[in-house]
Amino acid sequence: MTDQEIQILADACRMAGIDATKIKPENPFERSGKTADFLQAAVAEIDPAQAAKWRVAAGGSLSLATMAELQTGNELSAAAQQDLWNHDAQFVDDVRKQREQQMQDQIQALEKGAEEKRWQRELRAAGGNEHQAKRTIQAEDAANAEHRARVSGGRG
Repeated sequence: MTDQEIQILADACRMAGIDATKIKPENPFERSGKTADFLQAAVAEIDPAQAAKWRVAAGGSLSLATMAELQTGNELSAAAQQDLWNHDAQFVDDVRKQREQQMQDQIQALEKGAEEKRWQRELRAAGGNEHQAKRTIQAEDAANAEHRARVSGGRG
């Protein structure tokens, strides 16, 4: 087992409330029983890509139905997507990256909307004077940056 795999397994033991001194450093998906079930669920929660790798290493694989769906090139069913999540570490990584990108896109859209609303608010407050609204925003930003510098400087 790699250091990373050992850490994942140790974290899974903590999460599942299992005494790690009683667990061997081996693939938990090669075991059965209540303890193994708890460890497997914890590993899947902590690192779904590693869980997929261990499932495959323990003899698991994609179902025939999932493989047939993949060949069609059509949108995959929920069952096929779950099967891929459980047995394809690359699929897990791709889904995670896609979700992270979607989250970043949403954050950027929210920030852009907030900036636009701020601009409109300051423009109204300045009676339509764009120059004055811009100066007010710049002054607020400078004051906020100075405040953040003081606060973060005081922590060190």
